[in-house]
Amino acid sequence: MAGMALTATEEAFLAGHRLGRLATIGPGGGPQLKPVGFSYHRELGTIDISGFNMAQSAKYRNVRRHPEVAFMVDTGAGAGFTDVHFLEIRGVAEAVAGPVPSFPDAAAEIIRIRPPAGDRVQHRPGAARPEHPGRRHGPAAAGATR
Repeated sequence: MAGMALTATEEAFLAGHRLGRLATIGPGGGPQLKPVGFSYHRELGTIDISGFNMAQSAKYRNVRRHPEVAFMVDTGAGAGFTDVHFLEIRGVAEAVAGPVPSFPDAAAEIIRIRPPAGDRVQHRPGAARPEHPGRRHGPAAAGATR
């Protein structure tokens, strides 16, 4: 099953960053947020999360139990909120063996996120910010507080 294709702007934004944040659902049902390395797999339309000892990590175990995740890449805080750029992707993840480790000493196991089409939010300074009712969210966002 293929994921979504990103726009050229979204691909360029991701290409300029190597660190993102992955939110998974922990064993007790609460969220767990971790910084992660990633790459965008254009052919599959997926975000691939890699790291050291991935199969032993809490995030890997969390995805195996509960596959709905949120992933975000941002520029961090600038002089003000209007200086922040981010791309948030919500979708379904799977714990898999990757084709080739993405960096030396990386684990063969990865977390692969398959976002449903239209389920992302991007904010750019100077552009109108999308209103909450106009956003499209997939099953991972059901019941989410806004």
